[in-house]
Amino acid sequence: MAGGYNYGEAEPTEKCPYCGEECNADFVDVGIGYTQCGPYHCMECGASEIGPNDEPRPLTDKEKKCWWYAPGTPPGSSANTIDGVIVDHKTADAFYRAGYGVGPRETY
Repeated sequence: MAGGYNYGEAEPTEKCPYCGEECNADFVDVGIGYTQCGPYHCMECGASEIGPNDEPRPLTDKEKKCWWYAPGTPPGSSANTIDGVIVDHKTADAFYRAGYGVGPRETY
């Protein structure tokens, strides 16, 4: 998990190593472009990229080879989740703010 892209470029995607679907990750504007701030994740099968700061856990040989958690396993500790399901940063932020009675952000 260490990608990024420049202004004017398309947001990068990755192919899921388990089902082949196109996957997205969260990126943040750092003033000179965008840097990846969340794992790539597959909305089709539920696989997710292993983050460099995830809490350690046993991995299968396939997970070690492709560096993604397998479908049907919990996402890593670096992923934004609601009830164990990966969500994008905007959804996670809105959920968090609503839990404290704070309105949504005006802009992102």
